[in-house]
Amino acid sequence: METIRLIPLLGCLLFCLQIGIHAYVLQRKGTRLSAKKDQSSKVFSTVFLISFFLVFLNELVYKAGLIHFSILPDTLQSLLTGKITLTISGIVLILLANLLMLLTLRALKQSLRFGLNKKNLGKLVTSGIYVWSRNPFFLAIDCLFVGITLVFPTPFFIGISVLTLVSIHLFILKEERFMHENYGDDYKSYAKNVRRYF
Repeated sequence: METIRLIPLLGCLLFCLQIGIHAYVLQRKGTRLSAKKDQSSKVFSTVFLISFFLVFLNELVYKAGLIHFSILPDTLQSLLTGKITLTISGIVLILLANLLMLLTLRALKQSLRFGLNKKNLGKLVTSGIYVWSRNPFFLAIDCLFVGITLVFPTPFFIGISVLTLVSIHLFILKEERFMHENYGDDYKSYAKNVRRYF
């Protein structure tokens, strides 16, 4: 088994662990991280996220060579290329994603929030890594998915990466409108000086 094939799996697990631990610590301190949802919406999104995560994790474990079966059909398994430059670029992006997430969570401190809720605003964070990027959290997610795709360029991972990039960009546009409405001139001034991504 090639050690390089383990890096996307370990990088993804470390990435999720960073977010999970930070969210857990904040919840223990009494910070509300997300808006209240109705029960049916919460059940649907939870089932969807768990299903997606299981398929995604199965593919990472399969590609790492730790198991010999995949949930996905064979048509989504064939590698498009096997170039070492893609693999090295992917590993660099996975490592960068984890570094970005670490710096982001350090800068956010108590201001981590999931979703957009006027009744649950955190403090506007403009220090730390937020001096260079308005969206380092989302940039880290993009780097992780693109990095995994470069290491394992299968149709499945390519499709997931494209969907991730598009949906995150659309969410950022929505979030920017929310930030303008709720943080006013402070956010407007910040947005003039700091780029959306990097």
